[in-house]
Amino acid sequence: MTHTSKTRVLYVNHTGRISGAEYVLLNILRGLHPSRYEAWVLCPAEGGLAEAACEEGALWLPLPPINARFTMRPETILQSLNQLWHVVRALRRYLISLNPDFIHANTVRAGIVATLGAAGLGRAVLWHVHDSLPHHPVSSVVRLLACLSRRTQIIAVSHATAREFCGQFPLQRKVRTIHNGIDLTRFPLKQTGASSFRKEMGIPEESFLICAVGQICARKGVKEVIYAIERIRRRNPGMHLAIVGNAVFAHEEEYRDSLLLAVCHSGLAERVHFTGQLKNVAPALQASDLLVLNSSEEPFGLVLIEAMSCGTPVLATRVGGVPEIVTDGSNGWLIEPGDTIGLSAKLLELSFADSSRRQVADVAHRTTSPQFSFQRFHRDLRRLYLEMELTLQPEYDSRETLAIANCGSR
Repeated sequence: MTHTSKTRVLYVNHTGRISGAEYVLLNILRGLHPSRYEAWVLCPAEGGLAEAACEEGALWLPLPPINARFTMRPETILQSLNQLWHVVRALRRYLISLNPDFIHANTVRAGIVATLGAAGLGRAVLWHVHDSLPHHPVSSVVRLLACLSRRTQIIAVSHATAREFCGQFPLQRKVRTIHNGIDLTRFPLKQTGASSFRKEMGIPEESFLICAVGQICARKGVKEVIYAIERIRRRNPGMHLAIVGNAVFAHEEEYRDSLLLAVCHSGLAERVHFTGQLKNVAPALQASDLLVLNSSEEPFGLVLIEAMSCGTPVLATRVGGVPEIVTDGSNGWLIEPGDTIGLSAKLLELSFADSSRRQVADVAHRTTSPQFSFQRFHRDLRRLYLEMELTLQPEYDSRETLAIANCGSR
């Protein structure tokens, strides 16, 4: 070790706002043994992540936001590179002063900054890949950086995400899949009786309630769920939809507003309920008859496990890591992405299939959700951390510095 008997881990996140990847980071912090690990979180001050990380026992330091986006506009590329350089310099100063044992970068953007900032300092960097890289020339540069850095290792949240991240690059030996996990005790099995959530939302107990939970953005396909319900509303007039979540980033607010307009134009204002961000989504899941995840891309789908733990059946699109969780007709149902007609038909069918829903939900609760538990997730992560600790080499590695420098000049 470099300082005390504890392993000092530096967690780096490119944003201070909380969405899927940040929930996983907080889950990681929650499971760290304080006598074994000393956790530092570096992220922007804006948003709730800094405060939430401190509540989980971590120490926090501010980092400039990493707003760089994939683009082909030269002026935007130059601005992004300039911003990236400032963040790398800030991170490098922290690395020198804190002298961590290794860095856990919670996003690809954070991984890029961490690998560049740690060059020559003899510190391993772990990239946690939660999302798919876009089809863009810069993605090849990102993969090349990960490939050339001898001290970079990669966690992918699903096998699908791992394959997509590797692309045509020989990264397979660097990449390990660790499926996300949740604290199942936070999502207890639903009980019979009146639902406080339905009462608060004004939803009758006898109505068929669908819920869509998560960040409100175009890739989640919530607008198509609204259109699907509009298509079948006359055949099941009692169908309701609860949209749980909010737009996290500024560029997603326009999509959220378009959902409100879609509800108004469809005449479903009394049957579509926007709850906003809920600190605890378990009551919404327990009150629902079906969770729908209609994503066009979904690296993992943590909410599927949360619903299964609550005993709520799930309907999801066959994309990304979802088929690694859901087996069609066994522990849930799968539909093809973009098929609004098929979505409508399945929603209508399931709204009248009480027995099938109960059977599938029971299988998912008993056999699937335990496979994605908090304990299993942390066991896998601790195993990887231990491997990293045993192989740490603190001496200066000039070959890595040269390789990364050459990558940056291409």
